[in-house]
Amino acid sequence: MKGETRGVLLLNMGGARSEQELRSFLFNMFSDQHIIRSPVRYLLAPLISTLRYKKIWRKYELIGGSRIYEHTERLVEKLRQRTGEAVFPVMRYTHPLAADLLAERQFDQLILVPLYPHFSSTTTQSSLEDIYRALKSCGQRPEVREIGPYYDDPLFNASIVARIREKYQDSGYHLVFSAHGLPQKIAALDPYEGQINEHVAILKTLLPDAGLDFKEVHLAYQSKVGPMRWLEPSLDATLKGLVGEKVIVYPLSFTIDNSETDLELAIEYKELAQIIGLRDYRVCQVQNDSDLFVEFLAGRIVG
Repeated sequence: MKGETRGVLLLNMGGARSEQELRSFLFNMFSDQHIIRSPVRYLLAPLISTLRYKKIWRKYELIGGSRIYEHTERLVEKLRQRTGEAVFPVMRYTHPLAADLLAERQFDQLILVPLYPHFSSTTTQSSLEDIYRALKSCGQRPEVREIGPYYDDPLFNASIVARIREKYQDSGYHLVFSAHGLPQKIAALDPYEGQINEHVAILKTLLPDAGLDFKEVHLAYQSKVGPMRWLEPSLDATLKGLVGEKVIVYPLSFTIDNSETDLELAIEYKELAQIIGLRDYRVCQVQNDSDLFVEFLAGRIVG
């Protein structure tokens, strides 16, 4: 086992670069007790991952598989150079997994950096618990520091404003902050929805000072699956209420572009925008390895 004095772990969900990786992703995700909170997950996970992965992969082929890895690799390299720390990516549902990394490397200190700006049991809590299970399994007891939710950090929000500016053309656009949805039963137990609302309120105050003037700023939720009631308004309904308008979408829940930004927002919702008659539809990149995001994370890591 290789020894490290201190390690920085960037925590994210993962993504699929192949059919088989997608199958593993779906199985692991639907096996997560924070995603499916009933024992029925033991039936659903193998069923969904077996029956649906080929059909879903045909959509992934439109983007050549998830880009979450290439973005993360560039971010890791920049943070290593910027901080001098040993930085590692850890994915929740696909490799590199926490169990594999911690079986190979021994740490005296760990800094855990969830790449989720807002706290939810389905993302941050699930990823953190995954780390602690892996540490217990391999008998490690390092000193651990967790980087908490950072949606209200000025430098982080400056990185969002910079990405919006890249797509901004004039004051004739609506801005839609699209957050990943949650079933209302889960959201009722999470601080997530409140943090999303607070985040949008903060960003609304920053946009005019940055010279970004929109007709209106909206919050909507994407990625609904299944029959349960989810957080509202949905992105579908919001876009349908903007027929004839010009729209810029910023993916509020993500810091690394992935299938939900590159495929769902940039391709599938663009098709909807064309069908319903939006005059223009643009999707912003999220932080990825942008200089402002690297500066923000470096400050949290060494601070």
